[in-house]
Amino acid sequence: MDTTKKILVTGGCGFIGRWISKSLIESGHEVYIVDDLSGSTKYNMNDFYDDLAGFYQIDLSETKKTYEMINEIKPEVIYHAASSAREGASFFDPIKITKTNYMAYINTLESAIKTGKLDKVILFSSMAVYGSQRVPFSEDLERRPEDIYAINKSAMEQTTEMLSAVHSFRYTILRPHNVFGEFQSLRDKYRNVIGIMMNKIMRDEPIYIYGDGLQMRSFSYIEDSLDCYIEAMKDKCDGEIINIGGKIPLSINKLTELVCRTMGTDYDTYPIEHLSDRYSEVKVAYTTWKKSAELLGYKEDIGYEEGIRKMAKWARSMGPQEWTTEKLELWNNKAPFWWNE
Repeated sequence: MDTTKKILVTGGCGFIGRWISKSLIESGHEVYIVDDLSGSTKYNMNDFYDDLAGFYQIDLSETKKTYEMINEIKPEVIYHAASSAREGASFFDPIKITKTNYMAYINTLESAIKTGKLDKVILFSSMAVYGSQRVPFSEDLERRPEDIYAINKSAMEQTTEMLSAVHSFRYTILRPHNVFGEFQSLRDKYRNVIGIMMNKIMRDEPIYIYGDGLQMRSFSYIEDSLDCYIEAMKDKCDGEIINIGGKIPLSINKLTELVCRTMGTDYDTYPIEHLSDRYSEVKVAYTTWKKSAELLGYKEDIGYEEGIRKMAKWARSMGPQEWTTEKLELWNNKAPFWWNE
């Protein structure tokens, strides 16, 4: 970047937020992080914490605390990566999902607008907003959310568009998908399929696959996407919605085989159990990538296979993790049984 910006990264202790924060600091920006540490850890900031301009442990759904924090910082740019990305679980915990996604975002956005200093927002959305449509999903498709998480993300996108038009800040909406890599949570049973599989193997527990395992996704290694996230701050991306992520779709069965092999486990003999289909899961979901290549220079120098090897090496260094003990508020038999164990 040509000029130093005062940047707030929400969810900066989380997986994507951590990588963004470190990269922005290395680019010379004045970086602040806010995170409530509900699904993340300060460990993720260890290698750049001393270079931060400030860290705030705040729940962004708390309006007063959020305003006080943002009014103190007066950020010019906000990277909004704070999220509870438990898409499948959102049917069974809708208040929490809405509080930690939409309400946290609207508090952040309103507070930043009030300062009069906000120049641009980079919103991390999700390909979940597409629902079930023809693949690959392209940015010109309408939003058709099919779960509570996707409804929240769709509302966040539309709110950004509307408030930008009225209050004259710039924005770029990014739709990353199935991002994985080092520093991703290994203990969250509700999300991060690659991390779940790696932790299952380290804990000598069976791997669960929902349905027949023929669901198709394209997986995105974090370091292949990171430069695009940073590039999105530039003027050429203003007002754009951009898919960012893997070019090559593969089945969950194939992914499981690859993770087992990479973790040094025999796929043919490891205990793998097929459960019922996960409620309302979109069977085939992956996106176009040409817009990200044209606007942001997206390319896959590492790719998913080498990315999984890099993540596996890191996961083994972390060792087996205890699963999260959080319980779903609206538990019933449409949820996978092990989510509420």
